[in-house]
Amino acid sequence: MKKVLMWLDRHFEEVLMSVFLCGIVIMMTIHVFCRYALRHPLTWTEEATRYMFIWFVFMGVSYGIRNGTHIRVNILEVFFPKIVPVFSWIQDIVGAAFILYMIPAAIAGVQTQIVRHQISAGLHLPMQFVYSSLMLALFLSVIRIIQRFIFRITAKKVTNHGGVAA
Repeated sequence: MKKVLMWLDRHFEEVLMSVFLCGIVIMMTIHVFCRYALRHPLTWTEEATRYMFIWFVFMGVSYGIRNGTHIRVNILEVFFPKIVPVFSWIQDIVGAAFILYMIPAAIAGVQTQIVRHQISAGLHLPMQFVYSSLMLALFLSVIRIIQRFIFRITAKKVTNHGGVAA
């Protein structure tokens, strides 16, 4: 069980992102084939692709936090390398504050969709599934930032990108 949890810790977002990316490619291939070869476009494939892309992007937020690969301006870090640990703490604290600020809004968005019973046009999918992508991404991001704090406190090696060295 421990190996499964460790594997999920390292690869959960990657697997989800891979599934969504493969789904996007497959759906777009089907859509193009039906539109141009069969002259009968499918309306639901565009919508499915759009929703898979939304999930893909939001899973990328958590993935980027885990690996420390989000875009940042590091001109001060280049000139003053000794302040990198301090800036890393500040970046993570500000990021955690922003994510914690966004969680209630994400929950409210999902609750609104549940109350309205809104469904998508092509797939007839309840929209709370689409809106829950943000909520899940924010919860995963909080977990990843907590992990980064724990790694720093326990003095595990954190890479230059902010990720943890294996």
